[in-house]
Amino acid sequence: MKFVQVFSIICLFSLQACSNIPNEAGSTEDMAESSNEHSVGINASIDAKGLATPRKMNGLIVGYDITPSFPIAPTLGTGFGFTYNASIAVNMIKKDTSSAKILVDVPRKVPVTITVKHPEITSTDGTVTTESSWKDILYFGRPNYVIWNFESESELVSGKWTVSVLEKGTEIVSQSFLVMNTPTKPAQITQVCVIDEAKYPRHLISQYQDCCMKDDASACYQFAWKGVERFKDTVGAILYYGRACDLGDISGCRRAGQMSEGDSEAKWYNKGCDLRDFDSCIEVGRSLPN
Repeated sequence: MKFVQVFSIICLFSLQACSNIPNEAGSTEDMAESSNEHSVGINASIDAKGLATPRKMNGLIVGYDITPSFPIAPTLGTGFGFTYNASIAVNMIKKDTSSAKILVDVPRKVPVTITVKHPEITSTDGTVTTESSWKDILYFGRPNYVIWNFESESELVSGKWTVSVLEKGTEIVSQSFLVMNTPTKPAQITQVCVIDEAKYPRHLISQYQDCCMKDDASACYQFAWKGVERFKDTVGAILYYGRACDLGDISGCRRAGQMSEGDSEAKWYNKGCDLRDFDSCIEVGRSLPN
């Protein structure tokens, strides 16, 4: 469970209150007029986020290659996070037209705290946690990496993970990730009303059951459209559009015809035409039946 470092615009601090930026006489500021005010903050932006693959040199990790991924599939030995760059920002507010200048001794790095809010993780001693944190360093003028590595089975939990970087309790950057195992693609359908229900989302199962147990034509069409066709199962989609057609849904007839070829195409368009669907009749060169 290791992370590494963070992103966005931070709120501005007063120069005197910002201990990270030295305020020694002569080195920090040289102002012609005391009526000029200024504030100092940190600007940061994320460059990439997603799956993290270590980049090594002489056996040592020198960075990470970040690949966009949604959702993040939790697997031992893999990680996720983001890379970001940060810089110091100095804002001037002039109250008059007198000239003024500020010389800031910009630090090269500042200490930060990484926090990760995650679903419940149960450790080997039974302790349950929903937040993890550790100390880190933010470097200016170079890429920073914030990476969580999955190091134990207990960390492979699905849900929303939010990674944040704090400087003296103030959030500098925060990014949320959806961690979830990618569901296994269902097997190709070869006959109607015979599927492995565990492979389909719950909302689709209710449509499948209404289609097959209640002879609900609309449910058959919805299951074919929102489920089977989106899994790129053409044969299975035709079967369920066809069942919708057989139950009197003209849209099912039309869609089954569009996805079919040869004699099967004509078969579904003819059924649609029999149900007085004008478009289906045109496809097979028929007039609307009386």
